[in-house]
Amino acid sequence: MFLRLVSEPTVLVIAAIVMVMALIFHNIVQALVAERLGDRSPRLAGFAAFEPQRQLDPFGVLFLLLLGFGWPRAVPVNPRNYRGRGRGEAWVWLAGIGSYLAVAFVSLLVAAVFRSLGSSVLYFSFEVAANYALLHAVINLVPILPLDMGRAALAWGHPDVRRVIMQVAQFGILGFMVFFFVLNATGVIGRVMFFFDRLFSDIIGLIPGL
Repeated sequence: MFLRLVSEPTVLVIAAIVMVMALIFHNIVQALVAERLGDRSPRLAGFAAFEPQRQLDPFGVLFLLLLGFGWPRAVPVNPRNYRGRGRGEAWVWLAGIGSYLAVAFVSLLVAAVFRSLGSSVLYFSFEVAANYALLHAVINLVPILPLDMGRAALAWGHPDVRRVIMQVAQFGILGFMVFFFVLNATGVIGRVMFFFDRLFSDIIGLIPGL
């Protein structure tokens, strides 16, 4: 796959555009869910609209382009605006994971359309974009900060879980890298990605002509 990515700049460009849009979409979804649950802080900060200059983190975009994994700016929320002892805030962060899964599904659907039309380059472009979107969703399922699941667990998790999350957070980027290395080395990330890929592909396969 890597050799084809290098030899097909169109694939890189399309996949990069899709994923940059996915980062923005991630924040917009979280902002809209927050507003739905009574917290207008994200909208007031400009995160509920398509505003790349507010949504995108320069380093996050750079890492996305270089390493295939990036991040947007963190959506500002006010925990006091939510009911249910953190449950509402947790749903905001979980919505971010859902947004990446949605991008992956739509990308696979578009890829299937181009495959049926015989356009191999565009098919492969959106296949790659779907894989990157799935990677972002799966990594954000890891319950450590500053990932979405980590924020959700910190807002609504068991006190013991919160304590562990804060302990790991003390190690900063090193703690994240250790978790990522272990999950990747043991094949956990790949298996979860494969599960969602097969699930979405099976659903799309039910559509006549695809």
